[in-house]
Order: sequence, then structure tokens, then C-alpha cells
Amino acid sequence: MRNNVIVLIISLSCLLSCGLEEVLYLDFVPDGTITDVTSARVWLPPDTAEGYSNYFSHFAIFYRIYISGEALSGEINTSTLRSQINSSLNSDFSNLYDLTNKTSTSANPSALETTFNNRRFFKLTLEEDSIDNVLGKGSLGKTLDIRFSMTNGERPVLMMDGVTYTLRRAVSGPSLEFRPVPENRYFLNHPDLNNTANVTNEINADAAVPNSNTPLTPRYTYVSMYIFAVGKQYITTIYSQPTHIGIFRLAEAF
Repeated sequence: MRNNVIVLIISLSCLLSCGLEEVLYLDFVPDGTITDVTSARVWLPPDTAEGYSNYFSHFAIFYRIYISGEALSGEINTSTLRSQINSSLNSDFSNLYDLTNKTSTSANPSALETTFNNRRFFKLTLEEDSIDNVLGKGSLGKTLDIRFSMTNGERPVLMMDGVTYTLRRAVSGPSLEFRPVPENRYFLNHPDLNNTANVTNEINADAAVPNSNTPLTPRYTYVSMYIFAVGKQYITTIYSQPTHIGIFRLAEAF
């Protein structure tokens, strides 16, 4: 009888241990501080955060541009304000909320880049360096600032560790024909960017058309940004939950 009990315990132990799978997890980027439509600050997790020492590769920032007839200031933090800017902005924010909700026990950030691409979000790039390098392992534990000046022609920047980088729109997307205009791809309110005729899969696929009652002029543009961690374990890509950085207004191009 005693031998049978021992065999049963050993068998159960084997079954339990064999059934356990390694949990692939990267802790999310904490919510930052948003000043208004011009700036935000984000504190990136350190390498001691859960999963980072084992899997972390880099942080990614995804964005979408919204054409609007409204010139708003202050923090855009209600559905009314988001809808006032552009109904697509509020729709995107609402549909992504379950992923960004840090209290959710059912949020599943697998295939996160595909999820964002399907909502026509594109990966942010930088003029001076590869964003994967800038937001790679050397960025862990550092403070990231994003600033959108309201001075005409002044290009928005990302600042970290005393270095300033110029923000630029994506160089590629789900469509192989993606060729945004204006060709310099700066985040500025240019007539080529706020022109609804250019919002196609081949041209400004990273922009959303304005609300139906938006006048032809004046027109403004806003950008909504999300950040998340990306990691690898062999051939498996791991994502943290995304964090909404903020909604920023683009300065006039000239």
C-alpha cells in the first residue's frame, strides 16, 4: 500500500511538472505624464522589470494621424474631445482600450503589431538613428520625452539621455505601395497631409479622414501614440501590453 502511494505521488508530480509551460511575459510600460497636446514624459521599465532580463529586445512606438477641423489645447482625455477631433480617433482609442487596460486579466497582446497595423497604425521612425537602436536595451530605466512644438515649421522630437531625435513617419507598412506625402515624412500640418484625397492605402495610409462636417479650411492634424515592449524567445515574439502615450497636435508646416 505504501509503495502504491509513493508511486502515485511521483506520477502526479511528473504530470504536473510536464504540464507546466514557461510563461512568456514582459511587464508593461507605466503610464507617463501628459502636459497637453504638446508633450509627454514616459519612464521606461528597468532591466529588473518582469521578463526584461530574459526576453527584452526594444520598445516600439506606433502612431496614427487624424485630420480635424478643431484646434484644441490641453490634454485630450475624454471621448467627447476625441470625437470632436475625429470620430476615428475615439473609435481607435475605444477599440484598443481592452489591450491598454492594466487592470484587465484577459488582455492578450499577442500579434500586437498586426493588431495595430489592422487599425492603420504605423511604426514611428527617427531621422538620426534606428528607433530600435535608440529604444533598445540601452534605454531601459531611462526617461523618454516627446515634444510637439506649436511653432510653425518646428519638427517634433524624442529626447532621451540628453540626446534629441527628430520624429518621422513610417517608411513602410502593410501595403508595399505606401509612400506618404509630403516626402520628408515630418510630423507637421502640411496641405499634402491634411488633404483627404491623399488618404489612401498607397499614399497617406497612416492618416484618418476628417469628420463629415469638417470644413475644407482650416484643417489641423493630430497624432495618437502607443508604446510597448518587444522581446524574443527563440522564434517566439513577445509583447507587453501597450501603453497610450498621448494625443498631440502637429504644428503648421510653414
